[in-house]
Order: sequence, then C-alpha cells, then structure tokens
Amino acid sequence: MAKYAKYQRKSPEKKGANPIWRGIGCILIIVVPLLAYGLMLVFVPPIIATGKVPTQLLGRVHFPEWAFKLRISADIARYISSIDNLWMNIITFFVILLLLTTVASLLYSMIYTLVGPAQYSELDAPPTKYKGKKYTR
Repeated sequence: MAKYAKYQRKSPEKKGANPIWRGIGCILIIVVPLLAYGLMLVFVPPIIATGKVPTQLLGRVHFPEWAFKLRISADIARYISSIDNLWMNIITFFVILLLLTTVASLLYSMIYTLVGPAQYSELDAPPTKYKGKKYTR
C-alpha cells in the first residue's frame, strides 16, 4: 500500500432485522393494548367499589341536543352514551397501557443490550485508561 493511499473499509453485508425483534414490535403495538383493555375490564369494578372515585367519572356521558340532529352523529352519541363509566374506563385503560408499555420497553432494552451487536467495531480505538495526575499544591 502506498504512503498516501486512502484506506477503504469494506462494509459487511447487512443481514436485516431478526424476526424476533419484529415479534417484539408486534407485542408492543397489538398485544399490549389488548392486554390493557382486558385488565381495565378486570380492575375498574374493584376501583369503583372502593368509593373513592369522583362521581364525575362515573355514570353515562350526556350529549347536547345538537348532537342528535344528524343521523350519523345521533347513532354515535347514542352508542357512546350507552357505555357505563366511560371516563373511568378511558382513564384506567391509559394508565394500565402506560405501565405495560413501560415494562415491555424496559424488558426489550435489557434483552437488546444482552443480545444486540457489540458496542465497538474492529476499527474503533479502545477506550483510554489514562487517569490524570494527582493534584498537589
């Protein structure tokens, strides 16, 4: 190799994503919200039974009269107003969803650090082990 020749690094072939990581994405996008919905159905009645829930979150949602003038909006308003404790269900669902997503993301990151690629490549310099001199006056 000549003195001033430029070093060309050959890039290795990229294999693509492992199907396991796609499965984890499926869990995060599809399974976690379904699990949160199921847990919401289980946890809402005991939470309401404690008696510490504000009354504004309980009962059915009431819509103004103008929501019932169009047929489409009337059908939607009737369906939504037929659901008991809608606000309590929505709040509980999102709290459980947030907790489950946090746990799933933490597990994903821990597994990825154990199984994922190396932190340094073959061309990276090793980290320095130099510590500064002891300071004396």
